[in-house]
Amino acid sequence: MRTADVVIVGGGVTGVSTAFHLVELGVRHVLVLERNFLGSGGTGRSVGIIRQLYPTPETTQMVVSSLQVFRNFSDAVGGQSGYVGCGALIGIGPAMRPSLAKTLTLQRSLGVRAELLEPKDLARIEPRIDPEGLGGVLYEPDSGYGDPAAVTAGYADASRRRGVIIEQGVEVVGLRQAAGRITGVVTATGEEIASPVVLNAAGLWSPRLAALADIELPIIIGRHPVFVVERSADFGKAHMVYLDLAGGTYLRPETGGLTLTGSLTDDETRHPMDPELLGSETGFDEATEALARTSRAVPALSAARYTRGYAGAFDITPDWMPILDQSPLSGFFVAAGMSGHGFKLCPAVGAMMAALITDKMPPVNPAPFRLDRFATLGTAGTFVSSYIS
Repeated sequence: MRTADVVIVGGGVTGVSTAFHLVELGVRHVLVLERNFLGSGGTGRSVGIIRQLYPTPETTQMVVSSLQVFRNFSDAVGGQSGYVGCGALIGIGPAMRPSLAKTLTLQRSLGVRAELLEPKDLARIEPRIDPEGLGGVLYEPDSGYGDPAAVTAGYADASRRRGVIIEQGVEVVGLRQAAGRITGVVTATGEEIASPVVLNAAGLWSPRLAALADIELPIIIGRHPVFVVERSADFGKAHMVYLDLAGGTYLRPETGGLTLTGSLTDDETRHPMDPELLGSETGFDEATEALARTSRAVPALSAARYTRGYAGAFDITPDWMPILDQSPLSGFFVAAGMSGHGFKLCPAVGAMMAALITDKMPPVNPAPFRLDRFATLGTAGTFVSSYIS
């Protein structure tokens, strides 16, 4: 029987980031098992937006540290992150402004460079955005987007160089336990691998994996369609990342004159999806509705040509924040329920999980990410509340 010090189930960006950080802390025998291929789950369908507006000290600290890694990826990890610091704009409605001002004070104290613009001043930064209905716009000049596939490959390659074994096409179908603690995993081929620590980093499939140990994770797999449009020839230079919390849409530039767009609402929780349908085609009606919101936010995009759409997905917790914790089964850890934050926080999440697994001091307070927080009445939120308190 094979053995490992830690078995990580899931070869997305969370799993390989954690593997990298584990070996950095001196763990010798780390095994990553991926049922398909690296980044084939939610990671591979992420639009890769990196924004810094978060409502708590812990999440702000995590995104600030993660952004530094993305910006210096070749030195910090190796390879390329695809980071493009095009800047990000976040539009809010008038009712959100007091909360945003409060959150911005917290952010600045933790190292975020950001400026709250009046709608009338938006023209000096991005004149193509329609300010109608906005109560303010947050400008983050250091934010932008990255390449989730490249980041996954970078962490995987760096982990392999440090001795991590990564096996693709290996599905975990059973969890072994004894005396209240995990003892290993069973693969689809019937192989048993003994390990005192197993990390559930299975993303959209994390509830299924946890259920093998009779553990219920409060996670909904919500459908999140993404649409790709080709900007018209007279659109001009590429736009910034724009997150319109007031109008419910987002835009992320892509090379080749393309823009990725979709809804920025709580619709995902009302549209649960079988994760096996990840990447499936979107319908014409939903594309029409989403692109109408995009055109209202940036009228110049009304002339863009729709090219394709696909079904992405989020693994969503009740408060739209990740679960980063040891489960009730000793040695069985969970890094799941990323709720759309997985890519932008992956360097910090990997560092957090490695610290928890090795009983080291976590880089930020882990309490807000504990699994048992959902036992408390009132532990709920919305997508917008994952931006501002």
